[in-house]
Amino acid sequence: MNKKHFAQVALLYLIAFIIGTLFFIFLFHTPLFSSISIFFYKGVVFLFPVSFLTALVLMYLRKKIFSNLITIRDIILLPIIIFCLNLVFFTHFPVTAERSVSVFLLGYLNNRSEKTLTESEIRNDFIKKFLNENRALENRLNEQIVSGNIIKEGDRYKISRQGRNLINFYSIITNLFGIDKKNLSP
Repeated sequence: MNKKHFAQVALLYLIAFIIGTLFFIFLFHTPLFSSISIFFYKGVVFLFPVSFLTALVLMYLRKKIFSNLITIRDIILLPIIIFCLNLVFFTHFPVTAERSVSVFLLGYLNNRSEKTLTESEIRNDFIKKFLNENRALENRLNEQIVSGNIIKEGDRYKISRQGRNLINFYSIITNLFGIDKKNLSP
């Protein structure tokens, strides 16, 4: 592959990635999949049509315009790259902004940047705002019920077999990465 061809392919990848990412972001502003109430799942679902459309557009462009530039490898690889990079970005930033205790804490302190607060004041407001007003516990319980990790029976909850398997998986992960198991057996 000569330098000119490499530059053209790199430009194609960059343009496709930008367009795919913009389409991914656009989907969040549409009613598409509005029945999916869990933000994380909605984002993952949106990545499938984005990747599929990318592949279709690349196939069309290969057939009609760029037969010497776009290969089958590009048609397979580029949608995978778009899916994976957007998934990493999505889970690290938008999903974190939607649910993170750390983001809440920073936003809380930012809104009170003119004064200092005690740990007790922060804790009390965290319970009042994050847990109660923002319904953090209810949202996570619902998320885990929808995911199949928790079973709700009347007004009571218990872990499902799938949930136990997930905890076993996280136990392996904590061992591999040397993570404290405080969240696995609180």
